[in-house]
Amino acid sequence: MKSFKQGALVTALSLTCSASFAEGFNFYALLDGGVASTSIKGGTTPAKMTEFVTGGYAPNFFGLTSEKTLGAGYSGGFKLEQGFLLNAPATGNSRFAFGSDALFNRQANLYIKGSTGTVAFGTQPNIAFNSVLFSDPRSAPDYGSSLSAIVIDGGLGTIDSNSASYTSPEIVGTKFAAQYVLGTSTTSNNGTGQRYSMTYKPKDFGLTAAYYSNASTTTPTSGTVLGATYQMGAVSLKALSTVQRASSTLKSLKTTGIGGSYMLSRETTLDIGSYKTKDTGYSMGTTAAGVQFKFLKDLTIYGQYALVKNSGTASTAFNFAPPTVLTGTLTSGQTANTLNIGLLYGFF
Repeated sequence: MKSFKQGALVTALSLTCSASFAEGFNFYALLDGGVASTSIKGGTTPAKMTEFVTGGYAPNFFGLTSEKTLGAGYSGGFKLEQGFLLNAPATGNSRFAFGSDALFNRQANLYIKGSTGTVAFGTQPNIAFNSVLFSDPRSAPDYGSSLSAIVIDGGLGTIDSNSASYTSPEIVGTKFAAQYVLGTSTTSNNGTGQRYSMTYKPKDFGLTAAYYSNASTTTPTSGTVLGATYQMGAVSLKALSTVQRASSTLKSLKTTGIGGSYMLSRETTLDIGSYKTKDTGYSMGTTAAGVQFKFLKDLTIYGQYALVKNSGTASTAFNFAPPTVLTGTLTSGQTANTLNIGLLYGFF
């Protein structure tokens, strides 16, 4: 299965757990490497650096899945997926990235599916984060998107270990999902958690909503995600809104984003997005634009520019591409300008 559709770049490639595979073993991979030049101005510690980065537009991973017919309309299988780095890791990190520092850090799960839906057990994507991917105005690249605010500062996890999930079949264009996480510690935000989501996409119009919560004896976290998409020929419009309780200081972190993409030709797509995140003492604004050109089968060259400004008193994250040599944090009053070019190869 080798297809690559820019209109659903990160959503389609990251949500491989929902893909359908023929019986047998299937291998898939996503590779993204490039160069990012960032200039941080203002504050007491301005900086400038050009560096090689893994995943300027999408995470790097490879995976293996197998599925077998069980009879009576049911089938079962497993998924193993590994995130990794192309660039040299920062001190103290291995090349395991885009997930925990472990083998099969993105997915390691068993599933059973049939006409009544799909049940999965193990390490798998956070279904609340899937709603963010669905409606991020720029399809959630690692520079110039909602991810630095919602995931890093807001604390919404992308992967859930020790979890069980249920995804319903599509009913009149609507899918429902629920997930329960049994964490390894009750004294941190890795304690037990719950996630619920709904996605409605009958044709050109789509809606998504999600809620998540994580138990903790120190600071319980929770949040809601609302998103909408609309396709008008070559134009795709998207809007995203989240509210998160991330910590004892960020009790109502609100992120909004609006933008979309325009398919200039079968090979070329342009996108643009504007984001704002606010809470007491926290204020970050992001404006970004990108271009993607598919010049060979499954191989795309891209360029993107992101402008991030911290107008609050609290420090903010400004990118989601780990691990960069240049710090990913902006202090009060600082502005970050990033120009990123790279190659993206999808094998699906």
